[in-house]
Amino acid sequence: MQPGSPLGTFKLWHYLGKNDQGVSTYQKADGTTTATQPLTTDMQLAGSAQPTLIYGWVNTFSYQGFDLNFLVRGVLGNKILNATLAGLNNPADARLQNIPRFTLGESPNDINAYLISDRFLESGSYLRLDNATLGYTLRPRTEYVKAIRLYVTGSNLFVITKYRGVDPEINIGGLTPGIDNNSFYPKTRTFTLGLTASF
Repeated sequence: MQPGSPLGTFKLWHYLGKNDQGVSTYQKADGTTTATQPLTTDMQLAGSAQPTLIYGWVNTFSYQGFDLNFLVRGVLGNKILNATLAGLNNPADARLQNIPRFTLGESPNDINAYLISDRFLESGSYLRLDNATLGYTLRPRTEYVKAIRLYVTGSNLFVITKYRGVDPEINIGGLTPGIDNNSFYPKTRTFTLGLTASF
């Protein structure tokens, strides 16, 4: 939190790549490069967790006995700090435990690989097909049943995003929005078959 800045403004160390020894380097406040952990005074403004656009689209189409209903929604322009990836990005752990595929490209000499910097600040934009229902209505020629509708519903069908984490739809409220830090349980994809009847 900083006076004059919106909640969710990221202030991070600026990542400059690897040096000849394969160690991560960062830019200091005076513009020089360091291969050791920088100071908090070296942090720079790096982006915002607040999206510039939140959108959604609900629609229903009908054709003869068929009907299709869907909800598409998403956000644009926000950033996510992938602190989960940063915390797991320790090449020295490769001999002891599972590591992310991302870490396979890291030098074993990089003692700074896990430091949270703008290297782990990613686009949080996404488009999600939240749910869709396809139905078909039969109208039997009987005096007891007016209509029978068969339908299939799918939830969380797909997400289009460049975010490398489990899911880009993380908390953007509160005092620390936009931080993915091992605190997210992935959404499930579900399918439902159903039947309704009108008498």
